Amino acid sequence: MKVALLSRAAWPLHEPGGMERAVYNLAKHLNANDVETTLFTRPASRDGAFPGGVVTIPYASLPGGAHGRVLDRTLNYPAFSTRMGRAVAERVAAGSIEIVCAQGLTALGYGRMRRTSRSLRAPLVMNPQGMEEHKTRGFKRLALARLVGLSREAARLSDRVIATDQATRAEVIELLRVEPGRVSVVPNGIDLEELDRATPERPREYAAAAVPALADASPLLLSVGRLERYKGFDDTLEALRLLGERRALTGRWAWAIVGEGPHRGRLAEAARSEPRVHLLGRVDDALLHALYERADLFVHATHYEGSSLVTLEAMAHRLPVVATRAGGIPDKVVSGETGYLVDVKRPAALADAILEVLQNRSARATLGARGREHAARHFGWPAIAKRTIALFESLLQGRGR
Repeated sequence: MKVALLSRAAWPLHEPGGMERAVYNLAKHLNANDVETTLFTRPASRDGAFPGGVVTIPYASLPGGAHGRVLDRTLNYPAFSTRMGRAVAERVAAGSIEIVCAQGLTALGYGRMRRTSRSLRAPLVMNPQGMEEHKTRGFKRLALARLVGLSREAARLSDRVIATDQATRAEVIELLRVEPGRVSVVPNGIDLEELDRATPERPREYAAAAVPALADASPLLLSVGRLERYKGFDDTLEALRLLGERRALTGRWAWAIVGEGPHRGRLAEAARSEPRVHLLGRVDDALLHALYERADLFVHATHYEGSSLVTLEAMAHRLPVVATRAGGIPDKVVSGETGYLVDVKRPAALADAILEVLQNRSARATLGARGREHAARHFGWPAIAKRTIALFESLLQGRGR
């Protein structure tokens, strides 16, 4: 089987994120099952070897600011998808691609071309990932209105649309206006062996050497994600302030935040009066995994979410999780068994859940062990790759391969 993977970014050719790592791992584990993959993406922004063939497509044609920001996505992403669609269609017509699997709006270009050419027989699978453009409010919602319409068009043109979690299946149907029969649940996963290899042998010492301010922290709370307002960092900060007012935290507690993004300045200003809050920015893989191992609790108070790779990573490191009921998180965090879930934008409930975990060290260990087991059983990439291949096979059989 020959599969085209379409994505505007992929690890390690671009900065790491949930989608970028998912594309990398999908290619790696499809290749391990004798599936030939070719990635279509924008030119690399960093050095790295992708596990499969790579075709790069010029991205920006208009000045839209930093990659991924609203103006850039509105001006450049649709045209990029069109150029990508042409490149993919050439290879489909030549017989070198049998299945097209696209992330987000990269599905649009090839989907449109299929309407006008009977030679483009390769089925199209769209994975919309987090669908953030459908969930914004106010001016940003207006600014992203064009992308919302185009993503719905891309979904209509696809043979299957993937929901990355059972918890988000209804959301995919509603927001993308897709018939239920064309939605398949295929999770993003985690490579436990790769994660274990990436973790330093002495993670506590490694983290202390890299971030001396955290050496004596107890308890250490950790959050990882792009610094956007919707990620709920302000809610976590408010929850910690509430716990401080109740004198429920020890004097050596600390909260480490890994990630960069446009909300950094405001978050830094809000945390200025609290020296125990540490914005670490972007870190390398070794330090990230050392921090997962070093921390006592993972907090993810996002207002909306896709599959949530960071939650899976935390669970794989045996970290108990306190998170919001957003996106695919409820498929991962079983409240009371692997952590606790609270409603979004509820700092008081978040504070109660954080305290519930921190007050009992033995319970933290139990929650963490169950989290690792749950992640391995339900979200390991070898099993997910087989589910993906089964979906591809069913589509090929339906088209008379």
